[in-house]
Amino acid sequence: MLSRSRIHSPCVVARLKEIIVASGKGGVGKTTVTACLAVFLAKKGYRLVAVDADVDAPNLSIVLGGGDRKSSQEIKISRKAVINTEKCVKCGQCIEACQFGAIMQTNDNYPLMLPILCEGCGACSVICPENAIKLEEKMTGELQIEESKYGFPVVTGRLMLGEHNSGNLVTAAKKFGHIEAENIGADIVLVDGAPGIGCPVIASITGANYVIAVTEPTPAATRDLQRLITVASHFKVPSGVVINKADISVEHKEKLEKWVKIDLYLPILGEIPLDYEVLKALANMTPITEFNPKSKASKAILSFSETFVKTQLHL
Repeated sequence: MLSRSRIHSPCVVARLKEIIVASGKGGVGKTTVTACLAVFLAKKGYRLVAVDADVDAPNLSIVLGGGDRKSSQEIKISRKAVINTEKCVKCGQCIEACQFGAIMQTNDNYPLMLPILCEGCGACSVICPENAIKLEEKMTGELQIEESKYGFPVVTGRLMLGEHNSGNLVTAAKKFGHIEAENIGADIVLVDGAPGIGCPVIASITGANYVIAVTEPTPAATRDLQRLITVASHFKVPSGVVINKADISVEHKEKLEKWVKIDLYLPILGEIPLDYEVLKALANMTPITEFNPKSKASKAILSFSETFVKTQLHL
């Protein structure tokens, strides 16, 4: 079980910064940027905790090459309906009330609950005339802490198949990341956010100090970047942009740069060229900056990391 005693240190709490790496769109290189930035900061002497908030499909630990598991804990923040057949009179009212198709009729006329479809709304328990249906807590996911080979802990949230409440699990992962950060006296909590702009992303951004928005010069990525920046602006979190695969479309990159600088009035923190060495690094479960430091992508990521530390990371 994951158990952490909070170490209260005002100086640590005051300087601790939470940085979110988000994308608005999957597949643009967000996790690669997060892993490389984490290793860069660790080598520069910053104490940090990395958090994988993409709880539906976490892979930050994989990109970092895995690590030694320190602890894990099951998280129960979902509720599912459970039918007591001893009280059930087979009236079928629960089947009619369920809007998610989570209850079906069986051959012996007892209703059968399908947990993977149950949203825990409680309509069936309210309408049941015999009080035969209760909502019970069920396992939503798991939180795990590993010690990476680069000397910093990685907190990973993993959502169970078919479960919802992913935003709550992200919040729980960030909370454990902050507790771990206080325990080791860390300066930074670096969060690898989920793609999109849904509940997990909102949970990632809430309370953060800065959002690094990773995008690429394509129409789809630009549109999703705009949506992500809208979310960050709503929560009044400052943002900067990293353009990955920057050379796949010179024309669109120029439009993207102009739009980011003039319309969004945001800094471009760095531009990373398309580099197939990144794919080799991913296949070898090693950040590209460690796998091939002389590659085009590595040099660009290291340059971005230096810029970010100098201009945004005031500790």
